[in-house]
Amino acid sequence: MESLKNIPQILNPSAFTKYNEARFSYRRRFTREVKVGDIGIGGANPIRIQSMTTSDTMDTKATIQQTIALYEAGCEIVRITAPSIKDAQNLKNIRDGLRKAGIKIPLVADIHFTPNAAVEAANYVEKVRINPGNYADKKKFAVLEYSNSAYDAELLRIEETFKPLVLKCKENGVAMRIGTNHGSLSDRIMNRYGDTPIGMVESALEFVRICEAYGYKEIVLSMKSSNTQVMIAAYRLLAARMYELDMDYPFHLGVTEAGDGEDGRIKSAVGIGALLEDGLGDTIRVSLTEDSVFEIPAARAIAKRINGSRMREQKDRLNLERSLNESRNPFQYGRRWTQTVETPPFNWGGVHLVRVGIHDRAETSLETCLAGDTRAELIYRTVLPESELNNFSEYKTIINKGGAALAINARHHLTVALASAAFADVVVFCPERGLDEASWSRALRSVIEKLHEKQALEISLSADSIPEFAFGESVIEAMSVTASHAIRVCAEFKNFSIGLHHKELVYAARAIAARLAKEQQMTPLILHWTPNKDADHETLFESATALGSLLCDGIGDAVVLDDPGLGVQDILRLSYNILQATRLRISKTEFISCPSCGRTLFDLQEVTARIKSKTGHLKGVKIAIMGCIVNGPGEMADADFGYVGASAGKINLYVGKDLVERNIDMAEADGKLIDLIKTKGVWIDNPN
Repeated sequence: MESLKNIPQILNPSAFTKYNEARFSYRRRFTREVKVGDIGIGGANPIRIQSMTTSDTMDTKATIQQTIALYEAGCEIVRITAPSIKDAQNLKNIRDGLRKAGIKIPLVADIHFTPNAAVEAANYVEKVRINPGNYADKKKFAVLEYSNSAYDAELLRIEETFKPLVLKCKENGVAMRIGTNHGSLSDRIMNRYGDTPIGMVESALEFVRICEAYGYKEIVLSMKSSNTQVMIAAYRLLAARMYELDMDYPFHLGVTEAGDGEDGRIKSAVGIGALLEDGLGDTIRVSLTEDSVFEIPAARAIAKRINGSRMREQKDRLNLERSLNESRNPFQYGRRWTQTVETPPFNWGGVHLVRVGIHDRAETSLETCLAGDTRAELIYRTVLPESELNNFSEYKTIINKGGAALAINARHHLTVALASAAFADVVVFCPERGLDEASWSRALRSVIEKLHEKQALEISLSADSIPEFAFGESVIEAMSVTASHAIRVCAEFKNFSIGLHHKELVYAARAIAARLAKEQQMTPLILHWTPNKDADHETLFESATALGSLLCDGIGDAVVLDDPGLGVQDILRLSYNILQATRLRISKTEFISCPSCGRTLFDLQEVTARIKSKTGHLKGVKIAIMGCIVNGPGEMADADFGYVGASAGKINLYVGKDLVERNIDMAEADGKLIDLIKTKGVWIDNPN
């Protein structure tokens, strides 16, 4: 096998410098427009919303009904699986039935393993989706060695298989999605590039080059994975390759096997939302293990920030784009290295876990904040100047016994900050903005002088806390200058962090992290997310997008989600679920379950709910539930155990990517899965 060292340098992530149009503001990547029927993807079009039917494609009536339901819910493009020529031929009947009902929504044929079905389907649909990992290849996890000449011969073989579809789509004016899935990379790609985002990108580009060789460019590309970190890296690498190769194809975004309920929505918002914030992505699908009509409101909520007027392209941060270089590698997860902040209950920053904070309110009981696995670790209490600072010693004792730290938010009030230093674990303070530079620095130093080495200072930065001497081109630039100045003032006091508050938290945190890296400062960052009071908001999607995006970039040492409309348990659950979706803290069982489609061999919703009820107490165990083998074995390489449909009524069980039991009757499969978990020593009895 060719050594990875022999791969052309352009495939080395460190060789890329540009993956999007802007890092510290929103600017959408320019793409060509690809028409799917009457719907344009890319160009100046909004982010388009897609979904997929779950019925048997041969059941014409059911598929038409599901398509109409999706259309009425706001879906703009509908995908239908075509696993055989017969299914592909029946797409004509489905299309004709929809047209007869007055529904002209574009249809996409979803193809795996069957090139002849793809060519047939191109006669009846507006777009064909193919998976380069299994269109002309098989996945057997075989270890093979390829010389360059042998590899080139494989590419010629693929071209011969793929060429008929390219020519048919070109002739019929049909678009194509070349959709790479992390879980179904071919053995050929795996052996040359490994199970990597680079392999995903090159898998797609091999097929793009064939399309271009025949003058066909009506292409949309996707890089799906169930792992949000892998997904984000793969799309960024793809964008970097597009810039390098002067290609401008639109992107279809999606987290595959996202799961159901809140977990599936959070994971989708993290992966899709992070890339939309990058300016990448032109159409999206939220893949939930639920009836597909429920995917539409979730997708619309994620796309709303981009499609809405409040996310117009921003041109006010050109100086930041020119002056700051990001030290992080955007193509591979790596947590930003920081100094450690120490308080008696716990530490944060450095090698420590990303911590979770909440704002304590009068109606909140401390027992609620400190109960269970998803407990508060930083408890913020805002104290106004007129408030009396009595009885806080007892309050602090209760919090510390619960394993949390008390953070007194003095805001801009110096007298409160100084008084809080007598008992707080963390004093949250920023001098008032009207002070000159010397007075501002003196106020900050006066608080530091009151703190001992096991107390911490959080310098709270927001748009309304920027001193006049720090103002520059934009608010975000001014915040980054203020952060830099504050760190210099605190140089001799190491136990401090910076708390960030901004309605565009992603760009503010990136800019501040970049400035601190430039100045070789390793101060921890605490990410505070509060809903925008001036607009309708959906806390789950917006907080998961903002916090998840930064966490997947390795930025953030604590998260503090604050929405007065939510109860404390809802806030804590959401915070920990965001951390789990980013793979940074696993606080419960991780389920990787695919959405239903016409290939699914059992009722995914029912089976997923049943397995969750039996194994949901296994904290830290990852279980994959897959309806068929299209992505199953590959996507499960990241899971500890896999439950995969083998045929009607039969299940295969996996440990990682290794098949350990084959063709088990469904009636016995749940018990067999539990027995398998027990043999690996990770089973515990449910305490409930």
